[in-house]
Amino acid sequence: MAPTFQTFLSRGVEQVRRHGVRLLWLRYVRRRAILFTAPTECAPGAVLEVHTQVCGRDWLNALWTLKSFAHFVQQPMRVVLLAEASVPPAGVAALRKHFPGAEVRLCKTAPEETRATFAEQFPTLWALRNDRRFFTLPKVLDSFALRRNRVVLTIDPDVLFFARLDELLGDLDPERAYFARLNVTATDSDLASTFCVDPTALEAQFGLRLPRRFNTGLGSLNYARVDWPLLERIVKSVPLDPTRGFMADQTLLGIMCAAHGFATLAVEQYAIKPVANLEGVVARHYYAKTRDLLYLEGIPALIQTGLLRR
Repeated sequence: MAPTFQTFLSRGVEQVRRHGVRLLWLRYVRRRAILFTAPTECAPGAVLEVHTQVCGRDWLNALWTLKSFAHFVQQPMRVVLLAEASVPPAGVAALRKHFPGAEVRLCKTAPEETRATFAEQFPTLWALRNDRRFFTLPKVLDSFALRRNRVVLTIDPDVLFFARLDELLGDLDPERAYFARLNVTATDSDLASTFCVDPTALEAQFGLRLPRRFNTGLGSLNYARVDWPLLERIVKSVPLDPTRGFMADQTLLGIMCAAHGFATLAVEQYAIKPVANLEGVVARHYYAKTRDLLYLEGIPALIQTGLLRR
């Protein structure tokens, strides 16, 4: 089931009970300090290309994500920001202000580039892109259509960076033999909680087995190896489950990884699960159930680096 308002409310109440009012102060007061930092210049022609999709709940986190990334990368980057309809006008304005030179696109209506790429040639994928139940698909389809480089970094706005990203940035060659390099879970996950397609039907009809250790919050996608005709055939024959439509982006990327392979980032340095401390951690993905730690652990650590003074 897709997360509901009640899900977020009950989770928030439990987090406050566990962590106290410090969580509220960090999330609703201290987090906003990033709005008073200097803009991060983006370079439309850069070889390093970063894409992220944001919603009304996490557009402010995206400032911490991209500014911490830029701080440790220290090289020109092209940035594409895909803003869902839930992002308020003030949020869109803040993204444009803080990332001058970035391409900020609104997801409510598909860009002309996406229509031209998919509407006639891949009508099933195009229809899914315009079905609001699969609202994460701009992260894949719009990203592909708007890219200028063959390899693109995909970064969710709940990822923070704490050190140099040598492993991630050292594997951006479009001639590599596999589709993606991603941060993944250290243990197997239930396929039903990771993908919104029937894995049994997928394997029976197409011979593809979805990975059990998988995540698409952070990594590089080699769009030179993407197989849209295969994806079109698959989603036409094995429909995506709209009740789990929020996993549609991860499902398409998981299918591509099953078909064309993927490599993993070191789980200790590119962590998803909570860690004892951030020593040796390059990036931490504060996914939904650990989002409270983004405020309690991640933001205070970045403040200590002097990020707010830049």
